[in-house]
Amino acid sequence: MVKRASRPSGDKPEVPLKPSLRQAQKDLTRRRIVEALAELISTEHPLEISMASVAERAGVSEPTLYRHFPTKRDLFAALASDHYARVADNIAPQSAEALAQAVPTVYARAEAIESTVRWLLAAPDPEGVPRPNVERRLSVLREAMHEELASMPTRDRDHLLRAVLLLTSPMPLLYWKDYLGLRHDQAADTAMWMVRALARKTTDSA
Repeated sequence: MVKRASRPSGDKPEVPLKPSLRQAQKDLTRRRIVEALAELISTEHPLEISMASVAERAGVSEPTLYRHFPTKRDLFAALASDHYARVADNIAPQSAEALAQAVPTVYARAEAIESTVRWLLAAPDPEGVPRPNVERRLSVLREAMHEELASMPTRDRDHLLRAVLLLTSPMPLLYWKDYLGLRHDQAADTAMWMVRALARKTTDSA
């Protein structure tokens, strides 16, 4: 009888470093479906896009699509989360100044996926197009503005967070671009100035 070599007592069992092939395929299919929706939004009115057309564009069957996204609301929520991930990836400012410096990156990334961003921001039906990232965005802002928020009354904190939430979203970029003809870097300069002015005003008033 051949004895199997024993593992030294201090060694730990090997842990797979990569997801299984099945999970990787599942993630790839899910991404293809979300990207197909984004492509359709650039050419069609989003509320008129059918699940069947998304499945066809993604190259999957409708049953496969529904396994990943049981409802159209689930599909749009995934697109909103994907949009947030693309725009906010690796952005975790720890101060008001760092938050201001992140604005050019946010605006540049938003402009790169402009058609999707425009519709997600303008979607008239929150029930049909959910906003799944509100708390995550507010959490980032609270962390970045923690010094400014610390000594403020609740009402003033709410006003500051709402103002900074707007300035650090792609919405001002699109408005200034359409109304004033600003490039994304020019729009970012204005938003950065406003974030810094708000932070400075808050600190001076403390």
